[in-house]
Amino acid sequence: MRRVLVCCLVLTFSLPLPALLNAKIRNFEQLTIEQRRLVSAYCRLDFQGARLSPEGWERMRNLSNFHENPDFTSIFIVSRYQLIETTVPANELEVAYVVVGRYEEGAGYMPMPASVRNVTFETRDQNGELRIVRIDPPTPFVSRKAAIDWLKSRLPGQKESRGRAQIEASIEALEAESTSPPTKPASK
Repeated sequence: MRRVLVCCLVLTFSLPLPALLNAKIRNFEQLTIEQRRLVSAYCRLDFQGARLSPEGWERMRNLSNFHENPDFTSIFIVSRYQLIETTVPANELEVAYVVVGRYEEGAGYMPMPASVRNVTFETRDQNGELRIVRIDPPTPFVSRKAAIDWLKSRLPGQKESRGRAQIEASIEALEAESTSPPTKPASK
């Protein structure tokens, strides 16, 4: 009886041990630094258009727990982004993007007055590594240059003349905007 009790106690206390060994103990400051590093790296790659191609996605894959990168039919074009400071421990971090336009398949490029749009990134510890587990909204936020490059890469595969004309018009509008002076975001 005593032997069974000892075995049960040993098993009970040894099972969580591997999970504890993998978990990193972080204080608020360490968590904030690591979150900012992770989200900043993700935003930089997204701004450069990495989510718009399989090759680019491979560079981002280890920053999140997303198994696949969906094909996007809509993207936001942004002039810049900034991580918003947090003073309270949380799994979420917000990023403010200055949105200057949007491209939608079927509608083309639509310029917009510069405005700030916040995006929420949720992070979680997974096997001792901090990962992005949710983005709201999940739409890519890319630079004008990245949008132009992405649209140019889609031209050869576009067989339909209407779709081709839409992509060409979008490229032309984005290129014309990239030579004009930057605009300040409209206040909320």
